[in-house]
Amino acid sequence: MTSKLRKFFKRHSKSNSTTLPVAPGDVPTPLAPGRKVQPEEIRDLGELIRKRYKLDVEIWTLRHVRPRDRSIVEDKMKRSDAILQKIRRTIYAWDSPAAFSSQRDYERWQDIKVRIEAAGKRDWAAHPPWEDI
Repeated sequence: MTSKLRKFFKRHSKSNSTTLPVAPGDVPTPLAPGRKVQPEEIRDLGELIRKRYKLDVEIWTLRHVRPRDRSIVEDKMKRSDAILQKIRRTIYAWDSPAAFSSQRDYERWQDIKVRIEAAGKRDWAAHPPWEDI
């Protein structure tokens, strides 16, 4: 086989690193001592969760796209993975009973945290939807 053909058929190894660089606005600020999580912040987190879900549904709907159109889906996959990382970072930043105004609010927060940490969240960079076809 000639060197040109070898280069053509050479397999490129995929990077195992699926972590994306973190934009400065995506890093949750640690809560100052005595500061409580505000309702607006919880609503914003809920919006992020809904946005991630919407992107996941769009990605899954587009799983049958042709290889030439995959860049559109890959953009959505990157955004979805970045949102999931931001959600997880926020959850870890707020994980303290002192961050909530009542024990009941903290218990509700723990329920949300358990759901977010549960298995079943797809890492799109590592497992694109067309691998399941």
